[in-house]
Amino acid sequence: MGKDSRYYARLKKEKLNKIEAIKDFLPIYTHSYLDSCVLKYQINTAIAYAKDVVLFFEFLKDRNPRCRSLQIRDIPLEILGVLNAEDINEFQKYMVMNDGGSGHMVSNRTLARKMATLRNFFGYMTDKGYITEDPTLKADKNRKFEENDIKRLDVDEAKRLIRAIEETKAKTDRGAARSKNTAKRDLAIVILLLNLGIRVSECAGLDLNDVNFEDNTIKIVRKGGKEAVLYINEKIRNTLRDYIKNERPLLTNNPKEEALFISLKNNRLSVRSIEDMLKKYGEGAKLTDRVHPHKLRRTFGTSLYNSSGDIYMVADVLGHKDVNTTVKHYAAVDEEHRRSVANYDLFGDDESK
Repeated sequence: MGKDSRYYARLKKEKLNKIEAIKDFLPIYTHSYLDSCVLKYQINTAIAYAKDVVLFFEFLKDRNPRCRSLQIRDIPLEILGVLNAEDINEFQKYMVMNDGGSGHMVSNRTLARKMATLRNFFGYMTDKGYITEDPTLKADKNRKFEENDIKRLDVDEAKRLIRAIEETKAKTDRGAARSKNTAKRDLAIVILLLNLGIRVSECAGLDLNDVNFEDNTIKIVRKGGKEAVLYINEKIRNTLRDYIKNERPLLTNNPKEEALFISLKNNRLSVRSIEDMLKKYGEGAKLTDRVHPHKLRRTFGTSLYNSSGDIYMVADVLGHKDVNTTVKHYAAVDEEHRRSVANYDLFGDDESK
């Protein structure tokens, strides 16, 4: 139950194993840096840092003549010791052009994050005496990115998405392939995401015992393992009850199964399965853009901000540690407010009235 559940314990173990696998791929002198990331940061952040370090070493193997014939794990420390600012600038160009060879352009936001990792890595290597100079210090600062449009559903799109699921649910209620249908589960998930704005990982991690109908609350595990108790409204309560009573027993008859949301394979529904489910219903509702879980989170946050005007409350409910993160994600709302000013003639000429 909660952060101490077997699910989260297994998830953390899997992620730690993933970092160990990455370490086996890299030179041994990088291992202490990755270990420090595990101790210092959230596990997902540590994995992201580890992948970024791998990407930089792949760049060295691809572009540095001295490394091309070597396995990445065999690239010597002396290579790092002779790198300069131009090498770091070349890495930035390499990233911008093709995401390190994947063929996909990286966004300026992604580049900024990867460069933050690189500065962190070389700062560590310098502080610990592995190298004498940090080549990132004199490198070009990665250019500022333009904010992307804030992707969210409008009221009509949200209703169309819900309607697409309800139409499937209606067929289920009439007995059509009931044992294999998951419409009640899917509706409960969408209502939960739209009305609470929780992350898809938080949704997938819910256990049956995390739902308390007496207090009308659910307990979720935030990024970093911190628990939070959120209050549910009548719509959430009703859809969850319907799913738990009428459909969950058809998906699993195992009394020891802890997961709230069950897949057709009779185990916990995965993050990827929730993403695929939303994509399917979004296409069924004929929505132009793909429906992603984070779009529902932003839809909730935007609606809450429009209703309350309190960015600090939005940050708290969404679980943002820094309110600047909330401001950045919902900057488009402020843009809409600024545009609306053009509709007001605050100091109009009385004679024209």
